[in-house]
Amino acid sequence: MRKPVVQIIGASGTDLLPGWGSAVMAVRFTDCEGGEADELEIDFSVAPPLQAPPAKDTKYRLLYGWDASALKDAGLFTFQNASLNFDPERGWVMTVTCRSADFVDADKAADMEHFEETTAGDIFRKLATGVGKSATVHPSIDDIAIPYRLRHQQSAMGFAQAFADELGATVKPANGRWLVTMKNSGETAGGSTIPTLTISADDVTSCGLSTEGRPEYGEVQASYFDEDRGFSRLEAARGLGQAARFLALHPAPSAGEAKQRSKAEALDLARATIDGNVTVEGDVQAMAGAPVELIGFGGWAGLNMVAQTITHEFTFDESGGWLMTPEFAARTKAS
Repeated sequence: MRKPVVQIIGASGTDLLPGWGSAVMAVRFTDCEGGEADELEIDFSVAPPLQAPPAKDTKYRLLYGWDASALKDAGLFTFQNASLNFDPERGWVMTVTCRSADFVDADKAADMEHFEETTAGDIFRKLATGVGKSATVHPSIDDIAIPYRLRHQQSAMGFAQAFADELGATVKPANGRWLVTMKNSGETAGGSTIPTLTISADDVTSCGLSTEGRPEYGEVQASYFDEDRGFSRLEAARGLGQAARFLALHPAPSAGEAKQRSKAEALDLARATIDGNVTVEGDVQAMAGAPVELIGFGGWAGLNMVAQTITHEFTFDESGGWLMTPEFAARTKAS
């Protein structure tokens, strides 16, 4: 029977798990498609006198995999908070929560700057450089023309993610880089195909899937002000429905951005028509943002989905192992 291997590297460069021993009950790692920080949680069994949580800004690096394979580097995490709970069955449990160090570093200082006659890719690269990182931008996002954009008292990451949302993209800081990907593309920031996450009903330990009868709009529109003509105009993208129209609340700065924003709104509306998750044995190749293929799910097997997040849980008791739970969204593309 294969066994998972987990290493948590501390400031000394050594694995801390052997020293923690049986006090470690579980390790959870949540891999996000973007927009939210990747998260690391560690559950410790503690007893009086209760140990203190880690010091502020303590950092850990997580590596994981199966015993017969190379370990995957999940990145560097910074301590954020700790909680202490008690119940008769588990006793005292301290949960230490850490977030991606790259995300934390980029979300600290607010600043003001403006960008003129540039591209989306250049904006992301300049923002990343400003916090000591580099940026890889998906080809479909890189060359989008941006006549003007103001960053007003926002952190670099806060501004970047809000900007990405308007373009139908998402930003993920990881291992010293900002990865700007197009939602539902099934591709990495560099344009490479993400391996499909194949899930067989025979391997499922728990499942909760739902499709929602949300309104399906024939057109999704975004407005902008045409300075030459002196009035507002609309750009539209095709939605999932046949007739009704959806109008984005806020106008876009230009015609090109209105067209891109209408596509982004249509994409988000489409993604929300499916949600849920399944739990299966861990897979070191699984990546958030991957297309999902269901096998043996009967009439549900035809759902076109993407894994928005994947939570990996490693447990260390006698029945311990590695389970992962991908959270789904619809992958249907509106154009």
